[in-house]
Amino acid sequence: MLDTLIKIGKWQSQGKSEWDRFLDWPKVDTEDKKGNAITNFTLPIVFDLDENEVIVDSQNLKEYDESDVSELKVLKTKGGNNKAIYVSVPAKKIEQIYKTFFGKFGKETESGEIVEAIEKVDKSVLTEGFKSILQDIFKLKEKFLEVATIENEKTGDREIKIKAIEDKLDLGRLEKLVLLTVYVKSEKGGIEEPIPFAQIPEYEKLIRTDCFGKIKDEQKKLFVRNKLCYASGEEKEDVEELDLSTRYSLNKMFVTETRNYATKFEKKKFIHNYQVSKINQEYLDYASSFLLNEGFKTKIANVDHVIIPEFQSRTEVRWELALETIKKKSDLLFNFRSLDKMTENIKEEIDDDKIFWINFVAFESDGNFFKATETIKDVSNFHFSKVLNTFNDLDWEMREANFVDWEKVMTEYKERRSFNLNSIYSLIPLRKDKEKKNKVLDLFKAILENRPVEKEKLYDYFCELMLCHWYERYNSFTNVQKSSRDYFGISVRDSVFKYHAFFQVLKQLKLIDMEENNSNQPVSGLEEETGNKYEIAVQQFFEKMDLNQEQKAMFYLGRMLNKVEYIQKGKNKTVIHKVNFNGMDKDDIERLRIGLMEKAKQYNAMGKVIFIDNKFGNHFDNNNWKMPSQEAVFFLLTGYSFGVGIKDAEELEQKETEEQLN
Repeated sequence: MLDTLIKIGKWQSQGKSEWDRFLDWPKVDTEDKKGNAITNFTLPIVFDLDENEVIVDSQNLKEYDESDVSELKVLKTKGGNNKAIYVSVPAKKIEQIYKTFFGKFGKETESGEIVEAIEKVDKSVLTEGFKSILQDIFKLKEKFLEVATIENEKTGDREIKIKAIEDKLDLGRLEKLVLLTVYVKSEKGGIEEPIPFAQIPEYEKLIRTDCFGKIKDEQKKLFVRNKLCYASGEEKEDVEELDLSTRYSLNKMFVTETRNYATKFEKKKFIHNYQVSKINQEYLDYASSFLLNEGFKTKIANVDHVIIPEFQSRTEVRWELALETIKKKSDLLFNFRSLDKMTENIKEEIDDDKIFWINFVAFESDGNFFKATETIKDVSNFHFSKVLNTFNDLDWEMREANFVDWEKVMTEYKERRSFNLNSIYSLIPLRKDKEKKNKVLDLFKAILENRPVEKEKLYDYFCELMLCHWYERYNSFTNVQKSSRDYFGISVRDSVFKYHAFFQVLKQLKLIDMEENNSNQPVSGLEEETGNKYEIAVQQFFEKMDLNQEQKAMFYLGRMLNKVEYIQKGKNKTVIHKVNFNGMDKDDIERLRIGLMEKAKQYNAMGKVIFIDNKFGNHFDNNNWKMPSQEAVFFLLTGYSFGVGIKDAEELEQKETEEQLN
């Protein structure tokens, strides 16, 4: 992985200045939701040391230009024990300016953090003239707070917020303040007109040393011995400890805790063993910034992941094309929207002939830190493409099937969704804030890493889902699409057929064994096609899903359940209340069958269920019943919802009943 990151970083560094990897570009919107153009501004905050004033004036506003970031040295915020040295910041990070010149907000300090940084980085920077400027700026602490603080409406406390300055500038609706920079004026310091603080020579030297380290003179270089760069495996003379000071960085994976790629290093010797050359440090920084900030992130089971490919060291890669392909395929597999246009040529995408692997690193971050939490490792490009294509193929097969109206099943909130891992995510209830392990993520990890999936777990998840819909537990399971008791049948239909399609995906990927308990030999004399379209659809469903005898028995019991419930239409309590959604063993099944027959008799409707009951009876082996109880619920509800899902269901069922009665 490190080798690939270095190559990505090398590719990304081409044409960049030496400062680019340290710079923090603010997020800029060029138009609003209605398409109206937005004007973005850079604001100089002038520290006038001659008049002892902090000047915030709309006349000083300058239209923002990307070159401002480089010229004004808008540095990325470092974490840990690093002290603030930020004189130009994205507008929302205004507090970093306060920390730089005045210390932590709300804490009594004798100087700004920049003085502490100088003591740590390079004491020679603190010349008498520069020291005097910093001391005079520190005296403007209260003046700065007057222009940069606003009262919190809830607590009444003063807070440093960019809104305080925006209110003073009286910006229009389509005007945004995106960048702040400190200017300074001091005749005593030889600065007669305001200049950017970033242009003061002592400051320039400070940040150069902080970012690039002290430059060794030629004589000292003669005594430097080569050391091993862990990232490249090569010996270099400029090898140093990996810099982990940038808060939002993939390099945070390489830490001295348990989840990392350097787990075998002794903690006390980590800084001596895990070292990289300066150039590779630069490449790793560029790679991290590119992958985290240029859309190579995705949500898997609602958890943020960054996509990190891993190519063989000798593979020649067209990086832009290769990474765009990986990104597109990840979107297809994990995105919730329908991406039909992208799927048209997915099998012909480039780089499928090359061997590479994809890693999906789960992480936590608010943009100011990076913590890797889990990794889906070494997903080969061939397996990844196979998973994607299998989902895609099943989607098309289900569209063409006569036994289900797949378009209705896959439509949510009037939008057609893709059938992929994201659509499976909503089928497995996750209890909000109470489950330490994300079981959906564990399932997806197994699929992507090509490891077997236990079918019993899936039946368990299905029963959980049915209980969620039946009792409307949507506040506890927020990943499940909300419905109501009136639409329970629709929720069952959608869930059942998505699960069946998912089982087919897993079977084709050879990740699940669906035939462990029974042979799939048909019961003699029961599977002939009658010519009835409805029965043909049923048999096509059996064949497609490869149902065994016990599963067919539960299917027919589910059909009988549906028929009797329809007979009871309008009643507050129907036979669906007799179903134990936690699981149904043989005794539960027999009681349900008896109860359904009694209800049909009560409504003088035995003719509507007798033929289905015969089919159930001929498949139900009372003396050798082995089906697990939760699997029984799944196939019961498959039959129950079959009439809801089938195309032209009412017309076909009516014809079936008429033919049977005749």
